[in-house]
Amino acid sequence: MIRKLFGSLFFRLALLVMTVVIATQLFTISLANRERHKLLERQLYIQVLDTLSFLENSMTGMDNEEKQNFLDSYNRPGLPSLLPFNADQGQQFAKELPPIGAMLTQRLSHDLNEPIQAHFAVRDDHSELWVHVHVLGQPYWLVMPFGRYRDRMITTMLQASLLAGLFATVLASLFAWRITRPISRVVQASRELASGEMPKLIPETGPREVQLLAHNFNSMAQALDNAARERRLMLAGLSHDLRTPLTRLKLTLEMQEASVDQHDMLSDIDELSRIVRQFIDFARAEESNQMVPVALADLASSVVARFRREGMDARLDIRGEPELQADALALERLLSNLLENARRYGQPPVVVRLERGENEARLAVIDHGKGIPEALRETALAPFERLAEHRGTDGGSGLGLAIVSRVVKQHDGTLNLTEEDGAFKVDIRLPLA
Repeated sequence: MIRKLFGSLFFRLALLVMTVVIATQLFTISLANRERHKLLERQLYIQVLDTLSFLENSMTGMDNEEKQNFLDSYNRPGLPSLLPFNADQGQQFAKELPPIGAMLTQRLSHDLNEPIQAHFAVRDDHSELWVHVHVLGQPYWLVMPFGRYRDRMITTMLQASLLAGLFATVLASLFAWRITRPISRVVQASRELASGEMPKLIPETGPREVQLLAHNFNSMAQALDNAARERRLMLAGLSHDLRTPLTRLKLTLEMQEASVDQHDMLSDIDELSRIVRQFIDFARAEESNQMVPVALADLASSVVARFRREGMDARLDIRGEPELQADALALERLLSNLLENARRYGQPPVVVRLERGENEARLAVIDHGKGIPEALRETALAPFERLAEHRGTDGGSGLGLAIVSRVVKQHDGTLNLTEEDGAFKVDIRLPLA
């Protein structure tokens, strides 16, 4: 299930849009953070210049003692301070400057046309940027509080970006679902068409290309349905029209005096009548009849009893009595064709076995003939496939197993041609629900 989801067009479209949205948000946040750094660096630069200008103006004309007294009163915690040049001894600084501190140092070095030394210190409750400056020709350390300039993301903008990305992802998923939904309908309809069912018309919605796909699929499905309907009508019509002259011919032969060839001629007519019946059964196998409760054991008993009356060594092995919703006439045709095949191509005894599984009914027809080679079993289920080189020119129509296969498919069951203890076995499983 997960593998199907990852390989779906919906997932790939949604992933593509999510990737674009996330990349766009990351680029936007990076650009905004860069502009924020420039803005904060400019504010810090202006504060440094204003502080130096104030200090120079205030300390002009003072002797060293007056300067020291002024600085003692000026330097306060949490505010810019001017410390002696040797005040950095014994201090612990970070190995690297924050981006804003590095940008300020580069700008000061460029404007003053001399290299500027700077350090960054992290204290228990605050951080500081130490900048080496000259005030009235003497070296000092200008200590700037760095709390408001810390390199942190803009929380409000980050939250807004996350919300915008989430909203865009949901919107993109809905958009991808709306695009892929018509395609999913086409896929589902194609599966129904492949299983022999006529799907409902697909709504021609979505982008122009998807609308064209749905329109062409509807046209193709309708054309296939029309062709199948015409084929059924043709087979049923021809078969029905042939039954009357065959019956008339048989009646005429039976009323004539006995002759050497009369028995063979009647056998040929019976064979033709049987082939005509198979054509009719094959045409009806494509029709969807009403499903009714069917007691499979009673149906099998009726069919097996009919073949016994015709002299066939058929045995019924009932190990369970399943009841299911099914087309009773179709199941009767199914079992009749299997027994007819066993009589023509297999060897007695022929066993019809019934079992009830947990959620399925199991029907098996077992004969003791040579069966069908494993390499040809799939081919044997095709219409008009007679496997003549293995069965000879027996006059069969090649529709027996094709009718069985269609009836099984009509009931959403499974059909397997296998072997059991050296005997050939046709194993059918039909869902109970």
